[in-house]
Amino acid sequence: MRPQCLLLALCVLFAHGAIGQTTLSLDTAIRQAFEKNLDLQRRAAELKKAQARLDESSRPPNPVANYSREDLVLNNAKVGEWIALGSLPLNFLWDRWSDVASKEKSLEAQRQLFDHARGEVVYLVKDAYLKAHHFTLLAAELDTAFRTLGEIATTARHRMQDGDISQYEMKRILVEVNRLRFAAQEAGLERISHLNQLRSLIGLDPSTSIQLAPPPAPSWTPHAGDSLLQTALKHRKDLKAVELLIESESSFLTHSRIKGFPTVNFSAGYKKQLDQFAGPVYQLNMEIPLFRRNQSEIANSEADMNVLERQRRALINQIGAEIEEASLRYRRYELLYGDQGDINLHTVFSTAVYSYERGELSLVEFIDGLNAYTDGMKLRNEIEIKYRQSLYQLSRVSGIAWNNESNLR
Repeated sequence: MRPQCLLLALCVLFAHGAIGQTTLSLDTAIRQAFEKNLDLQRRAAELKKAQARLDESSRPPNPVANYSREDLVLNNAKVGEWIALGSLPLNFLWDRWSDVASKEKSLEAQRQLFDHARGEVVYLVKDAYLKAHHFTLLAAELDTAFRTLGEIATTARHRMQDGDISQYEMKRILVEVNRLRFAAQEAGLERISHLNQLRSLIGLDPSTSIQLAPPPAPSWTPHAGDSLLQTALKHRKDLKAVELLIESESSFLTHSRIKGFPTVNFSAGYKKQLDQFAGPVYQLNMEIPLFRRNQSEIANSEADMNVLERQRRALINQIGAEIEEASLRYRRYELLYGDQGDINLHTVFSTAVYSYERGELSLVEFIDGLNAYTDGMKLRNEIEIKYRQSLYQLSRVSGIAWNNESNLR
């Protein structure tokens, strides 16, 4: 009965520990970020504002209703009249289309910027998720090694009391115990930091306990640098947004020039006098553009166009530099990642522990094996993170990071 009772107790403890803990996959984290990320919510608000501006530009102006009445008396003689007029500016018939075109391009630019922001959030979530996952594994590995080394230290105390080892050797083992404990705690703190960053990105409460599923293996293989550059120039959302803003500003410049034409108002109504004279009334008002011809708006639009053109050229140069750097970084870490597969660090550690306990290794040799294991685990963790990061970054700067997440739309 005792084994059954022990098994039942372990199950209860495990279930209790799992309560309140959320198991999170990378896809789920990205979906939650799309729903709750504050930066994306701000971008969505900008998108709604752009839609509202487009809707406003497509509406015709409000007509103006005017009513006037005169009742005049002179020596018991009465004269008077009343006039009812409806007035409407006519300029909207020819200047609204360029304004609508400008707002349509601006709205599409905001959509591209929104998609670009989603791609940036995908990258940040992937990065935080990756680091949190790998530092969780590293902290567990180093903690296990620390506990094993702690057992060796306990045995070493007894051996020192029996005179089998020197006090120096005992103190040297304790130094290594503390060093390994420090490394395990550092990995644990890195894990906490990246988990907090992940919670912030996906809108989780800081107190929410989460357990991360292993991230899926990369499914994208990069092409040559020139091909990636052409892909980036074709698919980068921020570049598309700038190009659309240039088109929008060009349409607005046309709108500003048309607005320099004189304002024309047409009024039509009905007039009736007390002597029963009555009939329709028409009125046409035209502004004489002697001084103001919308020069300020035209100058502002031209200046904005120049800035956007320079921004486009600078962004193209920046994209080329980003592709070159990201490609080089990926190739370097790809080689490092592939070269570490033949090293079994667990065997190095277990062999060092076993051989030292049997007296087959000296203290110096044991510490050398322990340092090789600790440094090797930290290096392997860093290389795996850097390799995945370089792949994420390359897909990000080439403009296809969002395409990999198309199934999450």
